[in-house]
Amino acid sequence: MQKKLICLTIAIFIAIVSGYTVPTQRKGYEIEPTSINPEIVSQWMVNHGLEPFSEKETMSSAFSKFFKLLKNYATETLKELDNSQGIEDQMLVENKRQKRTQSQASDYPFWQFIPRELGLLRPATSISWQGPCFQNSSASATLNSDGSIDIDMTFENPKDLLCADALLLGTVEKFSVQEIVTRGTKKVSWSVSKNATDGQKWDLDTNGIRLFIFGESWANVLVSVTDTAELFEPCATKGVLPLAAEKNLKFLKNYSGIDMVKRNVTDVVLDKSLIQNGDFFGVVRLDGLDPMLAWGMGSATGHTTMALWGDDGELYVCESTATTSYWDVNGIQKTPYTEWLQKAKAADFQVVHVPLAPEYRAKFNATAAWEFFNSTEGVDYGYHTLLWGWVDTVKDNYPCAPPNFERCLSWNLIAVAFPQIEKVTALFTELYQQAWNLRIGTSGLAFAEILQAASAQGISGETIPTIVEDDKWMYNTTRYGKPASAPSMVCCVFVCHMWKSGGLFSDFDSDVNCGELTNWD
Repeated sequence: MQKKLICLTIAIFIAIVSGYTVPTQRKGYEIEPTSINPEIVSQWMVNHGLEPFSEKETMSSAFSKFFKLLKNYATETLKELDNSQGIEDQMLVENKRQKRTQSQASDYPFWQFIPRELGLLRPATSISWQGPCFQNSSASATLNSDGSIDIDMTFENPKDLLCADALLLGTVEKFSVQEIVTRGTKKVSWSVSKNATDGQKWDLDTNGIRLFIFGESWANVLVSVTDTAELFEPCATKGVLPLAAEKNLKFLKNYSGIDMVKRNVTDVVLDKSLIQNGDFFGVVRLDGLDPMLAWGMGSATGHTTMALWGDDGELYVCESTATTSYWDVNGIQKTPYTEWLQKAKAADFQVVHVPLAPEYRAKFNATAAWEFFNSTEGVDYGYHTLLWGWVDTVKDNYPCAPPNFERCLSWNLIAVAFPQIEKVTALFTELYQQAWNLRIGTSGLAFAEILQAASAQGISGETIPTIVEDDKWMYNTTRYGKPASAPSMVCCVFVCHMWKSGGLFSDFDSDVNCGELTNWD
């Protein structure tokens, strides 16, 4: 699958859950209810020697900038956390250092910043939970006459004197982070901004405030941010460095159950005569993104392609991808097999050839597949449908962090993160805006307004991603860089369309929507 936009998305999402703040002695971290300010983000980037985001820059460039910034932020904040005075504070610092060392040595250092959802906090309701530190915790909400909400939280029975719990609170407009280091009570006041949209006001009134708890102290959350960021460093390089590959192999083994044993023979070039029309080439690159996709989709690949012989006698590899630090052509494309192998080797692809079974080779209509390819060649990568093909259920398709798999990406976490990310770069809206508007029969609505419009139709927000992608839907995209209306196809969706056009699903063609299929399918 295409790398850049999702890598950038991941980077900004990490920044949201890790926050922008400076530690204060004995009080823990605090981010009062706020929303991301693009100007502050831009200045932050300048302060770290990076150019701010630009509408004209490539996704690859933006991703590279952000991950460098993210890693710098986490590293500097950890230093600030250790810059403390007093005997008690030095005890706290040393305790956190020991726990951070244990976290880094763990088999599961990655994605541990994903919080566990505790529930929706609405006026006149309460939530109770047991945290990593405080064994008896609760929160209640009270609606004030001015429409604001007071959140009263209580924390009791810490496991030890030096532990801490970290909470994430959020709506589609704002988010807040609260680190609790001492027993007692805590009050947070929440209101919509003066310039809030009707959809944002509706969300607070209807859904209240979403409450999550991190599985680690704030220091360990930041350690996991840096460890996870390092997985994705190859997204900004031509090849994959050995250390990054080693970390990604650890991730695949411990998070996805895929143990890629090192082979003595690493360069196998299949003779063209062994490759037939419609054969599948699966790819995994140890760059953070492909392993993450394997984890999320339950697959063993992160990119898919298909072989097709041309009338000119040339064997081509056909695919939907985009320009990155290691790939120089954008959109739906074909590359001569020998040339593709050279580019794949330079990019450090791990490639598997999976031929069609004889009966399906005989059934495959290469002429019809070429007709479909020619009608879509040059169309931009299918950002719009990148995520929703593998989200078919309300809860069960979102990845969870080991070892206990209790902390998962969830709809309500998406509802907090996505609106903040799009304030940093409007490019992110391509991941959901058109797709979700099509699902509820609207157009041009932003995140909060989509949820409001869906609710008016009796559709709950969490079910929007589960609505089946219709292959007949056309998206506003580009073809050879110019505006166009076309299907939105990520790599696996494109391969499915090629097979579908070639007649492989003729017995049940009308029942196959390729937009719903993943690498594993």
